[in-house]
Amino acid sequence: MNAHLAHRPASPCWRWRTVLAMFVLGASPALVAAQAFEAVGTRALGMGGAFVAVADDASANYWNPAGLGTMFFSAVAEGQRIERRIRDDAGPREANEDLTILTSFATPSFGLSYYRLRSWQAALLAAGPGFLRALTTQHLGATFVQPISPGLVVATVVKVVRGTVGVGFADGVAPVDSLVDQASNLETHTTNRFDIDVGIMAGTGPVRVGVVARNLREPEFAASDEVTLVLERQLRAGIAVRPRDSLLLAVDADLSTTATLDGPRRMVAAGVEQRFARFAVRAGGRYDLERDDPAPVGAVGVSVELTSSFWIDGQATRSRNDDERGWGVSARIGL
Repeated sequence: MNAHLAHRPASPCWRWRTVLAMFVLGASPALVAAQAFEAVGTRALGMGGAFVAVADDASANYWNPAGLGTMFFSAVAEGQRIERRIRDDAGPREANEDLTILTSFATPSFGLSYYRLRSWQAALLAAGPGFLRALTTQHLGATFVQPISPGLVVATVVKVVRGTVGVGFADGVAPVDSLVDQASNLETHTTNRFDIDVGIMAGTGPVRVGVVARNLREPEFAASDEVTLVLERQLRAGIAVRPRDSLLLAVDADLSTTATLDGPRRMVAAGVEQRFARFAVRAGGRYDLERDDPAPVGAVGVSVELTSSFWIDGQATRSRNDDERGWGVSARIGL
């Protein structure tokens, strides 16, 4: 079994097998794909992914750009690693590994952000070898904030997205976890596209409501000469409540269903954050409404203020039977 698919010579036979893989999966040479919304934001992930109506640090450039209208200045630098496994009685049938980084700056009227979402995926077919997909998107965005009225803000992120995509079959039959390594060595193609995100934030008191739409233009990236991958539009809404200044409660829900190799995905998340003098703790969880037997995902997080307004954040995520697990760290400044 050849684990270095990047060195495999391109041939009509190999390209035909790639196209055939699309039809085996019930798709067409124009594939629809999505990267998990819960991939960026150490504080957000520590709250289980309930952050659209919170968005009060520089990660708002990703979670809800309209959140910039409520802050003075913030900067975040972070990294995340997340692994997902979809199982049946015989063991894992799909594996996914995500590595993400984020650098983001925010002021009340303008923001800049760069983040990279890298995902290697493998799925076992009913018969024959596994199907592999590698997807890396790099997003360079500028956020423009427009207050509409007291308590109502709209923001737009104009961004260039660089997509690097590879698809194919594994060379032989292997456990699905081993196929992820093969996915990381797929031959890839890179395409640059223009895209837009839009966010809305409403509320001036202890209650805020947020809505965000990502990948509005649904950019397309070439996976090969025959196959194109479409980055799917994502819609999400949330509500956040502060019963007191130190306590935050939040709930998010996907308004759209996104495609994965194992089927549709639509999440609902809830989280809580309690701040003390120089540290904060948080917890939360999320649940996939589209799965017949989903494994709820739980998360915990902690933040420590090292000096005035300079925070170190951490989060850990784990689901039942380790179907999903991850961790992340960030350095954050907020004024």
